[in-house]
Amino acid sequence: MPMRPELRRRGALLAASLICTALCAGCGEVHARIKLGPPRALTVAIDGAPSALFASLYAAQADGDFARGALNVTIERPASSDPLGALESGSAQVAIVSEPALLSARDAGAPVVAIGALVRQPLDGIVSLAAQPISNARQLAGRTIAVSPTALAAAQLTTVLASARVPPSKVRRVVVAGDPSTALRARRAVAALGGLWPIDAVTLRLAHQPAQVLEIQQAGVPTYSQLVVVVRTSEAQQGGPLLRAFLQSLTFGERAMQSNPAKAIAALVKVNPRLSAQFERAVLALILPITAPSDPSKPFGYQDPYAWRTFGAWMHRNGLLTRARNAGLAITDEFLPGQGA
Repeated sequence: MPMRPELRRRGALLAASLICTALCAGCGEVHARIKLGPPRALTVAIDGAPSALFASLYAAQADGDFARGALNVTIERPASSDPLGALESGSAQVAIVSEPALLSARDAGAPVVAIGALVRQPLDGIVSLAAQPISNARQLAGRTIAVSPTALAAAQLTTVLASARVPPSKVRRVVVAGDPSTALRARRAVAALGGLWPIDAVTLRLAHQPAQVLEIQQAGVPTYSQLVVVVRTSEAQQGGPLLRAFLQSLTFGERAMQSNPAKAIAALVKVNPRLSAQFERAVLALILPITAPSDPSKPFGYQDPYAWRTFGAWMHRNGLLTRARNAGLAITDEFLPGQGA
């Protein structure tokens, strides 16, 4: 994909910073084995508590992939629960947030850019009980859906109903703060929108209430990345070797997670003993297919600029962005393994 000129880096910069590289056996990639003296500190701010959503990060940390990349990585949830705020203040160098959150921040003037995708598809969806399944949005007519009180969820529901040609007046809405699936479990609604469907589906399954999921991108909303790796634009301009080392190490963490999910969850539970290993394993099983690249020719973390452009245009049409910018400029693949300089 065409790179933004200010984010292009030249091979000379990388060559001056890396002492040795080694070919990654069996994958045709160059893996930077960086030996630059003391490990460089790097704080990653995550959007939520440690969970299966971030398993690749913790797998890379537990397996020593970050250390081999000469990185001393700290993964933390900011006290403000605002990873982009931590990025802006300088208390973190990397933030993990959703694509909508990144585009909203850029719309407000934040100089940030996504350098990779951790979860490349949305985890929003319309969740219903298998006993009363909603497999098509037309089935919402004359029924009640629980929705979280966010502008994003409201816009998603508007688009879903329009795509299914269901008049909004035909669908009753219950706005639920917190987890919308609580209304579903209490039988106050036949469907819920606004939570993360893998978490809702596992919660219902363990409560002996199997779920049906209509993923949001299957119901008329353009696809987007649920979790992306974000840095300040200034960091992208100046910190190429550091960002390449981070994404290369994270790629190994993702592969380890794919090959041995149980080990990845064990590392996660060691970090957060309050987690249920059974629950996180079940959630991870649902997420694994949408963390690996959909196209084997693309590296882990690859983002489609045309998909970003389409989703950004949808956000603008629905009043979620004030300016009609090309959202494809919010990303760069310059630092992914095998890309860029």
